[in-house]
Amino acid sequence: MDELILKCLQGEASKDEVSQVEAWIDTDPENFKHYEEIRDAWFAAGQLADSKHLNIEQRYSALQNRIQNSPAQKSKTIPIKRIPEWIKIAAVFVLAFLLGAVWMSNRGQLGFQSEVAHYEIEAPYGAKLNMNLGDGTKVWLNAGSKLTYSSTFNSKDRDIQLTGEGYFEVAKNTDLPFVVKAGDVKVKAVGTAFNVKAYADENLLETTLVEGKVDVSEFGDHVVLQPNQKITINLGSSLNNNMSYKIADNVNTELYTSWRGKRWIFERENMLDFAKTLERRYDVKITIADERLKSYKISGSIEQQTLGQLLQAVQLTIPLNYTINENKVILTINEKLKREYEPLIKK
Repeated sequence: MDELILKCLQGEASKDEVSQVEAWIDTDPENFKHYEEIRDAWFAAGQLADSKHLNIEQRYSALQNRIQNSPAQKSKTIPIKRIPEWIKIAAVFVLAFLLGAVWMSNRGQLGFQSEVAHYEIEAPYGAKLNMNLGDGTKVWLNAGSKLTYSSTFNSKDRDIQLTGEGYFEVAKNTDLPFVVKAGDVKVKAVGTAFNVKAYADENLLETTLVEGKVDVSEFGDHVVLQPNQKITINLGSSLNNNMSYKIADNVNTELYTSWRGKRWIFERENMLDFAKTLERRYDVKITIADERLKSYKISGSIEQQTLGQLLQAVQLTIPLNYTINENKVILTINEKLKREYEPLIKK
């Protein structure tokens, strides 16, 4: 059956073969879930061909009702969906809800039709994702990030929508520029490597250029970045629809891109931003219970440490107390350490 499903996704199945797959999907909710895994993996590889025959909207609704009304499914959350081993997709790690939200343009329906479809990839809190798009572009998504693109990607355009943080190694194609959209800001490239950070709960957008060249624009204003430059755009203080931004030269790009590797580097991170990053990275809720902590800045590096190990290391640099209760973390001042560290901090 797997081979028939792939033929449907490729648009190579006959009507009889499509009917056979549809009948198989109808027989058991588990069959539909298996179909979804294969479909999502195919989307992730960027190899989906239009299939005008396979029509599963009604089956999807019926099966979803049966699944949701099942006692075993009502409170079940699946944090990670893995691609079957036999599907060889390089550099793709399918996470929670990966490509699960597929909707038709101007409709709220799932399925395959001749209209333009939109595909969504999400890296949930506590996990990261890397994959190859259909044009050969390599993408890394940080925890709590989402990427959306349409079925016209790599044919009519190479536009994607980003919420959160992503690193892109863009395959060169001068005829179709690669465009990352985050709100009103567009980052356009042809063949280059850069990082974009634009979380919805922050009022800033940062783009750091590693190599090549990118054009960053908002409200008709354009800025061209050169390697080792970082632009920070204040999304909340644009005056008269003009882009409000600052450019930093000769930055250490590792500080802004190391999140995707095994060794994460941070330098003079203020405590509020650091706590937000930890919330996403470890899928926890952090409460800073002492306002004095917010004045401290954190520097260091970690390699695949647990949250407890990381906070122990942080205690070596600032007077921190912490308690971890399941996914809730409370940070306070350690008064004894504060007295010990104050003379050193003042120096």
